[in-house]
Formats: sequence, structure tokens, C-alpha cells
Amino acid sequence: MTKRVIRDLGIPTADFAVVESVAEAARLTLPFPLFAKPVAEGTGKGISAASKIRTPAELAAVCGLLLSAYQQPVLVETFLPGREFTVGIVGTGEETEAIAVIEIFLKEQAENDAYSYKNKEHYEELVEYRLVNDATARQAKEVAIASWKGLGCRDAGRIDLRVDAHGVPNFIEVNPLAGLNPTHSDLPILCRMAGVSYEQLLDRIMRSALKRVDGSKVHRAVARAPRLSGQSIPETRPGLG
Repeated sequence: MTKRVIRDLGIPTADFAVVESVAEAARLTLPFPLFAKPVAEGTGKGISAASKIRTPAELAAVCGLLLSAYQQPVLVETFLPGREFTVGIVGTGEETEAIAVIEIFLKEQAENDAYSYKNKEHYEELVEYRLVNDATARQAKEVAIASWKGLGCRDAGRIDLRVDAHGVPNFIEVNPLAGLNPTHSDLPILCRMAGVSYEQLLDRIMRSALKRVDGSKVHRAVARAPRLSGQSIPETRPGLG
């Protein structure tokens, strides 16, 4: 549904189809190579090197496995062969701001062609993140901001993009409730790389959210809330994001 909205807004995104059976997969007319993933998962679940599909036989096999394993439709998209970015966003509406753009580089031992669950889970060994600000990265930032505003997202999150065969950054997905693990989640990682501390990120999220709340309630809540000591936040790993 998100990609349909993005497409109607005129924002670049790969051609796609939603498949609910192997028979539907056999009737697709999208040109190969394709990319397939569960329609309603996160953190790269269901994505592996096999997600890049080159033949009708591979399409049927991969869709069959995903339909069985995840009990949900499969999103099949035109494969985007170029660079991959994630853009950190804060703010709402006209106050939307892109904190930074990082590019995702898969190391030699990583799964090919996909920022997969395995690659995300073992990102320290398999993935390299780089802050980028060249012309394509700036274009990715513009697409990310347009997507965030067009979808009505609020306060903070991430937009993932990948470059198509013509050099244009395409919307892949939105993370409107991005992971906030201070060590392992992509949004805090890119903020840290851009010189924005974890505490500063949380402060910006809260300031954005509080603008939608009745002022008197905010003052009462703040008066009751314990003050932060400024101590470092303990590392935990409840999940990736």
C-alpha cells in the first residue's frame, strides 16, 4: 500500500506486483531480474541472496518458499542494481529534516545483492556504513524527504533507497518507527556518524512530538518525570532496526 501511495505521488520506486500464490507469480510480466520479499516483515526477514531472481523457475521457487514460510503475500519488484542508502529523518510536515545519508557497502563475505537479515544481524563483520554527500546522495535525501512528507510520517524514522539502472534513487521502504537501540539500530548509527548524539536524537524526537500535545499537559508531565542523570545508556540488544 505504501508503494502505491509513493507511486501516485510521482516519487521514484521500482515497478512491483503483490503475489499471493505461485500461480500468480507465473503470470507476472515484469522484466528480469526481479527481487522478492515478504510484504509485511522487517529487519530484512525473508531476504537473502536468493531474493534476486533471474528466471521464471527461480521466481516460482522463491515465491513458494516465502509464501509457505511467512504466511503472507510476496512483494516482487524490479531489481534495482545501484547504490543503497538509508536516510535518517526527524520532524513532521514542513519541519521534516534529513539528518544524514549513509551508504551501505556489503563486504566480500556478506550475502550478495541484498541488505539481508543475515547481513544486518552481523553488520559489524559483513557491512560497512559510510556517510555520503555527493550529488546522488543529495538526490536520495530529496526523495526521502518527499516520501516522508507525502506519507504523513511524524517525528523520526528512516527511508531506505536504492539506485536504479538510470542512476535515480528509488524509494524502497519507510521505517516510521525505526529501531532506537543505541548501539545496533541504523538511525542511532547514522546520527552518531553525523555527530548527533543519542541523547540529542531523543531530544529532537520528543520536541517534535510535544508540538502536537496540549501545553498544560506537557508541563504537568515534565514536572512529574524524573530527571535524566546524564549517565551513559546501557547497551542492550532487543532487536535490530
